[in-house]
Amino acid sequence: MRDNFDEARRAMAAVMAAERRTYVRDLLEVPELLKIKASTAAVVIGDDLGRERTYTTDGKLQKYQLSAARYEARGTWSDTYFRKDIEGANNFKMTETYFVSEDGRRLFVIIRIGDPKKPETLAGVNRVYDRVGSF
Repeated sequence: MRDNFDEARRAMAAVMAAERRTYVRDLLEVPELLKIKASTAAVVIGDDLGRERTYTTDGKLQKYQLSAARYEARGTWSDTYFRKDIEGANNFKMTETYFVSEDGRRLFVIIRIGDPKKPETLAGVNRVYDRVGSF
């Protein structure tokens, strides 16, 4: 009986690890080009692969899918920063903060994976995009 329980626990851990890898792979894919349209009500983010997602800025969770990753996200404005809080299965959490340099020539994207309430769990990456024109 104990062997069956341990086997089931290992199988569940493997499923959870695979799901986390899916989130990390799909949500951290680095697009070469971002196209962003922002208003007070929503931020539309497109990439060089033709994918486009609209995030409302009212702070309400909405469902999204990017490749195999199914997740919920809420968008909010804070002064000149747009923040996207992402939640997935098995307590997956990720935040993306977008802001433009003072001269408007660069977009900075700060990405953190983990629970912001537990800073020791955070890992992340920072990205910088140069403006290439108007869209």
